[in-house]
This record gives sequence, structure tokens and C-alpha cells, in this order.
Amino acid sequence: MTTVQKAKIENQEILEFVNYVNEFYNPETGIFPIKGATVSAIVKAINTYIEKVFATEAIYVEGFTGPTWGGGDSVDRERVRDIILEMTGNINQG
Repeated sequence: MTTVQKAKIENQEILEFVNYVNEFYNPETGIFPIKGATVSAIVKAINTYIEKVFATEAIYVEGFTGPTWGGGDSVDRERVRDIILEMTGNINQG
């Protein structure tokens, strides 16, 4: 069995990630605007994503393929985008 290291995410890292996601998906100023992607929706989606990361990383698996925290990178952003799309009912937009 393989032990997966549980992510430790600092508050500053989360704040920077919220801003990063907001720059991309804010409905009025984002590079790729998503209707309903307010800062509060982004925070909720990030919390959902982090919960999934922690839930997955808390188990022991062989050939681990679940979501991992990449430090707020583009993969994390895209995974949060998918959650935002589901939350806002814009699933066909992504």
C-alpha cells in the first residue's frame, strides 16, 4: 500500500488562489467569465475542492489517482472551475 501525504494549505495560499480563480472566472472582469462566479461562489467551490482533496488523501491507496492539491496551480483552478459550473448550473459552459 502507498501512503499519500496529506496536503497542508496555508491561509495566504488560499487567499492567493481565490484571487487567481477570480481573475479567470469573475462574471464581469474574468478572462473566461462564468455567470454566477462571484467571490463567495469561488470561495465555496474552493472549500468543496479542498474537502475532496483532504477526503481522498486521508485514505491509503495503491496507484493513487484522486485529486491532490497542486499549490493553487492551473489544474486546481480548472477543477474548481468545474465545481463552479456545477454549482451555478452552467455545466455546458466549460
